[in-house]
Amino acid sequence: MLRALVVVVLAAVAAAPACKGSESALPAGEVGGGEPTRVPLVPKDHALYARFEGTSFDNGCSDDSACNKGGCSDEVCAAGDSPPGTCDVPEVQIPSAANCGCVSGECVWYSDGSLTLAAAGEKPTPAEQPGPRCGDVTCAAGETCIEYYGIAGPRGPKFETCGIPCPNGKCADGKKCITIADGPGPVCQ
Repeated sequence: MLRALVVVVLAAVAAAPACKGSESALPAGEVGGGEPTRVPLVPKDHALYARFEGTSFDNGCSDDSACNKGGCSDEVCAAGDSPPGTCDVPEVQIPSAANCGCVSGECVWYSDGSLTLAAAGEKPTPAEQPGPRCGDVTCAAGETCIEYYGIAGPRGPKFETCGIPCPNGKCADGKKCITIADGPGPVCQ
């Protein structure tokens, strides 16, 4: 009887469908077995669409291997080997995180939808330059490194702090000139 029970259990285990292991899991970025989302980066009404998407080329594709970057600064995405460009610097740049590949049967720049492309004619706002180094820190834009002595005067240690000095008692941007005794002296706060 025990032998018959063991045979039945083994037969049931052998007939049961195998569990899928981790090797059959979906690749990262895929949901439900589909392709990761590809959103064309350059809108068709963008002033530089023809340049970035190489519309003068046959851009048909069936997969990413047909699509290549070209132009002097890799600003063109088109089918074929090394599509040429105009070798000037476009006023708008393709974001470095964008990809050139096959989307809906056409070679185009694409992203996951998180990137945007500035309109032609828009000038990027320049990044504010940080201030000077002050000890172990970098001062904010517009600040300088102020050196001063504490309560011990020149016999004591020299200190450094970032700030905006106001020796004439005037500050910009609605700040007030405050004198910090035993500190950096008159600074804007």
